[in-house]
Amino acid sequence: MANLLVVVIQCDDVTKRCSGFACMNDFYERTGAFADYPDGTRYMSMTCGGCCGNFITAKIEHLTKKLEQINFAKQDVIVHLASCICSENSHRQPCPFMNRIKNTLTRKGYEVKLGSHISKKAQTKRDAGIYKSWQ
Repeated sequence: MANLLVVVIQCDDVTKRCSGFACMNDFYERTGAFADYPDGTRYMSMTCGGCCGNFITAKIEHLTKKLEQINFAKQDVIVHLASCICSENSHRQPCPFMNRIKNTLTRKGYEVKLGSHISKKAQTKRDAGIYKSWQ
């Protein structure tokens, strides 16, 4: 897997308050959810397209076409649903459309993983039972 692409999909609403820096930084530092990716792995982020998750279809079709143009295989793409989508945090509760988004991506032939950056403060609240863990 020398030619690998990690795509982080963030909640569209949350990106109005969050730049995605922590997710990107974790990727480049190879920590947390990104610890096992080899050097040379590419990084890309996008939003889900907004509630109810329907726009992810158009966005992933666009990505698929662009990947085909550069002969990049789908099996070399791993999609992470960002922590803002799949876990409770200071921005919001887990996305009620997460399974719909995940199923769309899987149906389109992409491997999907849950999670990206986990803030220490949010994890402390999960450990205390204040926030719910992964769905």
